[in-house]
Amino acid sequence: HEIRNPLSAISHAAELRNEEQRERDRERLTRIIRDNALRLERLVSDVLQLNRRDRAAADRVALNPWLAAFVEDFAANESVPRERIELATAREVAVEFDREHLRQVLWNLLRNAVRHARGERRAVRIALNVYADQVELNVIDNGPGVARANQGQLFEPFFTTESKGTGLGLYLARELCTANRAALEYVDDMHGAHFRILCREAPAA
Repeated sequence: HEIRNPLSAISHAAELRNEEQRERDRERLTRIIRDNALRLERLVSDVLQLNRRDRAAADRVALNPWLAAFVEDFAANESVPRERIELATAREVAVEFDREHLRQVLWNLLRNAVRHARGERRAVRIALNVYADQVELNVIDNGPGVARANQGQLFEPFFTTESKGTGLGLYLARELCTANRAALEYVDDMHGAHFRILCREAPAA
């Protein structure tokens, strides 16, 4: 039904558009077609990523410089003012993680955080903490957070509270973390949303 619903919306809107005479309504129906086509494209892309989750190519990633470059790249590509994102790093630390997988996981978490956070400076925080050999990578926003009634379903496939979402983003993020011997969890400890990636520090090179 995740594919059938947008296909049905596209077909119905296309039929109505052919019958509609008013330009304003034709534009609205065209927008419905475009939005649902994009949703299908995102769904196919997410499913393809799931097929690649077992192909992790572990690499030694020095997190401090990697995170700094990642945040700049994200802000530029998502048209997000850089000052909305605060980056708090710990001592120099490295983890073993497929670089592309880590990028996908963090990009998903950060995009969600930016979407739900308020529009002020430092509304989203990426905090890197290290305890012994345990590395925590936290993505925190100052938005409304996740309702407790929904927290148990957050990582289930196709669960979403967004009308345009596929419901695979967080599920895929957790699967990619698992493929890299890491864990992804939601932490209910503040008003905003708080996601945490847990992994082990890589041995010294």
